[in-house]
Amino acid sequence: MEPDWSDFKVLIALSEAGSVAGAARLLDVDGSTVSRRLAALEDALGVMLIIRGGRDFTITPYGRNALAAAHEMADAIAKASNTIRAGKQDVAGVVRLSCFAACSAALADLAPIVKARSPEIDLKILVSNRLVDLMRGEADIGLRLFRPVESDLVLKQTSDCGWGVYASKSYFAARGLPSSAEELCDHQLILYSKILSHLPGPKWLERHTGGFEGHIRVDSSTDVTGLIASGAGIGVTTCLQGDANPSLVRVFSEPVAFQACYIVYHESLRSSARVRAMVDLLAEFLKSREAQFSGRGGKPVFGPDDKAQVLP
Repeated sequence: MEPDWSDFKVLIALSEAGSVAGAARLLDVDGSTVSRRLAALEDALGVMLIIRGGRDFTITPYGRNALAAAHEMADAIAKASNTIRAGKQDVAGVVRLSCFAACSAALADLAPIVKARSPEIDLKILVSNRLVDLMRGEADIGLRLFRPVESDLVLKQTSDCGWGVYASKSYFAARGLPSSAEELCDHQLILYSKILSHLPGPKWLERHTGGFEGHIRVDSSTDVTGLIASGAGIGVTTCLQGDANPSLVRVFSEPVAFQACYIVYHESLRSSARVRAMVDLLAEFLKSREAQFSGRGGKPVFGPDDKAQVLP
């Protein structure tokens, strides 16, 4: 009996999610379906792929070989799909743009502008705090707050993203605000977990903790912004998120760190008229929102009735 390709997808989901329940959520099926399809794959291959132990499991050597093959098949299918889509030169159609939650508020005006300026493009904005895989076709375009390292992505650097130091109005009323970075060590700080502490804003704040170990640590800028707004302490977040929250005030008037933003897409979509049109429109939109992204101040002027300028 030949194995079914859809059963290999279950193996990928299990390896990414770490549990049957997690794999079921990724595949949008129930847990019994995951178990049944895994069993079907093991029967077809005649080997045990996963050793189960309660909620945990271990991938066997056979399972690792099967998983590597599954990833190769997924990449081949994604590449073929991207190539086929790129061959369509019609500008009309859906374009999926992925971004992190930190950018989502700034993109709120993008969809109506695209509709007014290029009604043939149906823009779908996908907001996720995980890195969306452009190679596998999870989105057509990505807006990233770091320089991608994948060699098969096309990059366009755009506006800098500023990081500011914020506190809630309630914290300000109760504790006051530091007048300098050196005084931050006298306040309760909200820091990032190790996986994000290398980013420019979190890295800047790490240098001003005063060695105190009792600060709060979380693993996303959205959670940091929420905790700051609750009055739990002072923290850094992107100016996009901090300035958009009416309950927050800037501790210091200017941003304390910056990082470049990039528009990225897979090289197989380089010749897609639809993707190229959306990249040019997105680049122009971001240029008009440069002050909002950087946090340096200013008012956006780019709107549906402004004259388009296609960027190189």
